Amino acid sequence: MKKTIAGLAAFLLLAACGSESQTGGDLPVITVFGAIEAEPTRAAMDPDVEPLFAQYGLVFEAAAELSWPQLAALEQHRIDTDFPAGGPVRHFSGPLLRDVMDLIRPREEEIVVTALDGYQRSMARMTLDVHDVILAIRLDGDPIPLGGFGPAMIVWPRAQDQALNGMPDDDWVWGVFAIEVRAESAPLAP
Repeated sequence: MKKTIAGLAAFLLLAACGSESQTGGDLPVITVFGAIEAEPTRAAMDPDVEPLFAQYGLVFEAAAELSWPQLAALEQHRIDTDFPAGGPVRHFSGPLLRDVMDLIRPREEEIVVTALDGYQRSMARMTLDVHDVILAIRLDGDPIPLGGFGPAMIVWPRAQDQALNGMPDDDWVWGVFAIEVRAESAPLAP
C-alpha cells in the first residue's frame, strides 16, 4: 500500500510541476495486459501494493506499460467534438487507439478499457479499425490531468463520422489506466 501511495504522490507531484513534468515523465500511464504479443515490461500484479487493480479484478502475470512519452511519440490526431454530448466543443488529441493496440500486438478481438473509478467498457477491435477513435492525452492543447479526464481518455469522432451521429457518452471512457485484451466471451469484472 505504501508503494502505491508513494507512486501516486510522485505522479501527482510531477503533474503539478512544469510542462514536461505535467506528463509524469516516463511513469506508466496505461497498463495493457491479457492476450498480447508485446514483450512484457512489468511483472505480475501484486494485490498488496496495487489495490486498484485488485479492487477491479484486473489480475495478470505480466503486462506492457505505456508511458506518456511513448503515447506522445505516436502520430497524434485531433478530434474537435462536444463532450459531454450536447456540451461545449473541446479539442482532444492523442494517438489512434488502433495504433496504441498495434504497439502491444493483441491476439484477440476484444478490449476492455478500465477507468480509475472502475467504469469499464468492452469494445471490439474491428470497431476501432472502422472509426478513428483516439486515446486522448491532451485536452485543448494541454496534457489531460489526473483528477480531470486523465491520464487518458477514449474519444470518438462523433462530429466528423456520420455513423456516430447521436452517439451517447457510454463509450467515452475517461481516467483510463488499464486495457485488457481478451476473448469476447469473458465477463467484465464485477
